[in-house]
Amino acid sequence: MNDPRQWLAERASQPGTLACVLRLPDGNLISHSVDPVCPAAIVEGILGNFDTLAAAESAAPQWSTWAFEHGQIRLIERPDGWRLALVVRNDSPVLLSLDALSQEFLSALFGR
Repeated sequence: MNDPRQWLAERASQPGTLACVLRLPDGNLISHSVDPVCPAAIVEGILGNFDTLAAAESAAPQWSTWAFEHGQIRLIERPDGWRLALVVRNDSPVLLSLDALSQEFLSALFGR
């Protein structure tokens, strides 16, 4: 069993992670922002936009990545309703492990 708050806090504390938001299947959000440049409210809004986009797509990918000037945003969706948004810096070691982290999120057992 994994506690989603603890799981997210451990990932948010990795150097180079700016912010992350986990949306539970019931719609509640768990947010961590470790950089004032990227407040959790902004990532929550991005995750909300992803919800709208995913609802419009019949075969949405498991994850999507967007690059911006100083980093990347990774949005990951699970079939059971969990969603994760991560914002990381370009110079971060986390950037190199986004695919592995995404796979980890997809297979995590929360609340079991």
